[in-house]
Amino acid sequence: MTLQTGRSAVTPWLVLTLIALATFAFGAVYPWAYLPLFVAATTIGVIGIGQHGVVPTLRPVVVGLALLSITVAIQLIPLPATFVNAISPSTRGVMNSYDLGFVPDSEWLRLSIDPARTRNALFALVALGIYVIGLASLLDARGLRLVPRGLALLAVPLALFAIYSRQDNNGLIYGFWEPLDGGGADQAGPFINRNHFGGWIVMSLCVMIGWLLGKIERVSRASQKRSPIIADEIGAVFLMATAIAFGTISLFWIVSRSAITSFGAAVLVFAWFVIKRRHMGPARQMLILAALGAVLIAAASFRGIDTLARWFVDERSLLSRIDAWRDGWDVVRDFPVLGTGLNTYSPAMLLYQKRNPGFHMAQAHNDYLQLVAEGGVIVALAAAGTVILLISAMRRTLRAASIEARGYWVRTGCAVGLMAIAFQEIAEFSLQIPANAFLFCTLAALTVTPVRSGTPAGVIPRGNIDVPEDSGAALS
Repeated sequence: MTLQTGRSAVTPWLVLTLIALATFAFGAVYPWAYLPLFVAATTIGVIGIGQHGVVPTLRPVVVGLALLSITVAIQLIPLPATFVNAISPSTRGVMNSYDLGFVPDSEWLRLSIDPARTRNALFALVALGIYVIGLASLLDARGLRLVPRGLALLAVPLALFAIYSRQDNNGLIYGFWEPLDGGGADQAGPFINRNHFGGWIVMSLCVMIGWLLGKIERVSRASQKRSPIIADEIGAVFLMATAIAFGTISLFWIVSRSAITSFGAAVLVFAWFVIKRRHMGPARQMLILAALGAVLIAAASFRGIDTLARWFVDERSLLSRIDAWRDGWDVVRDFPVLGTGLNTYSPAMLLYQKRNPGFHMAQAHNDYLQLVAEGGVIVALAAAGTVILLISAMRRTLRAASIEARGYWVRTGCAVGLMAIAFQEIAEFSLQIPANAFLFCTLAALTVTPVRSGTPAGVIPRGNIDVPEDSGAALS
């Protein structure tokens, strides 16, 4: 799996620009923002596939994505009413109550109770799938170096904005925009919901920590080989560490329990990777573990241990989620095979919500439960199979990247970020926010970016570039 050189340097900056625009456009939750984002994602993916083909490790993932898309498309196809009644007997009754234009005695029925919403979801699924496959072909070592630094440049002002918006909150985003569905009082930065900012910053922090660990390992290798350490290396470490500190403080400041817990889990996974990594030496490993712990403690102390403790022991939010999950499970029981249609949980709750009076639970606050409710066993199995294939591709790439320093750790940071957001989705729906979904797919593509194979002895791996040990550029 050899990485071709000469890839365009425009790609990482274009990706970072799209991340920034989507993030500051309220997370791209409105059609005027997410439709151009998905079109741009598709364009990048098509260009990557057209120019460089599909990365070999991702070919099984392409098959998984195709099967997943087909299962969702089936929800949109008119099927014989007798067949729909057999596998989804509740569809006719729900449609009769939800759609005023529904013809009860129709001989043909769709499985989706709201085909327009399912079409939007299918478009997003296909667009982001093409984006992951194509971006992995376009990125190279330069991209692996630029994206984490670009995220750090974006994360710092976003973190400060989130802190300010929580302290001086008038219920309006940017001080003037009232969210169309309300909820502005729970904002954080440009995000309408602080938990969604939490998901964004957790993914970004993991990438930044990965980049920082890679830089530390390269400096460590250079010092062991008595190679000169350029002052810029120390400066880069300091600047990235500062960005991580700001991001972590903002994460604790918004008091998102799901995001804080996810980040805590991510730190534990990083600690495990550090302990397994032999290139740093025991002393540096202990220093890194202490630094990770110190960042968590400092951020928690800055926010206030008492404030955090009171919020974490408040069980009202958890109880409301449990009630929402019980309502969601009722949908699963009535639509077990192919669900109500992807992206139709909100209309389904117009009929199925029995709990949490006074609120419309448009999301299940558990994306796994919501996927089963909207897609049934068939779509859920197709999605799980695709995820397993993607994880397999990531593991193969990480094993191949183990000879590297920065390249290995950036990919590891991206993988940990994916794990962290997957953990948060147990009690949240951050990945339903288009900006977060786009960032998630960017991390997935970074993780499976191909590695230059066959690094000979006597070189210091520099990202994906092999540099002789005695080269002064080895640390640039």
